[in-house]
Amino acid sequence: MPDVTVKLSDGLREITVEVTGADDALRRAEETAIRLYDVATAGSPTDRRAGFAGWSPSSSTERSPEE
Repeated sequence: MPDVTVKLSDGLREITVEVTGADDALRRAEETAIRLYDVATAGSPTDRRAGFAGWSPSSSTERSPEE
């Protein structure tokens, strides 16, 4: 189990960093999350939503009675 979990999100991208066994776990997790976020934003277009961009928010799939 991690000592610290840091989540960083801008609504388009989400970065999650877990650090275990460090004296300065929070500082290290925050720095790592910011560094990863900088890499993600530098290499991706800003006009497209990440992840499920082309998906509809509703579903036409029905659940089976067993669920």
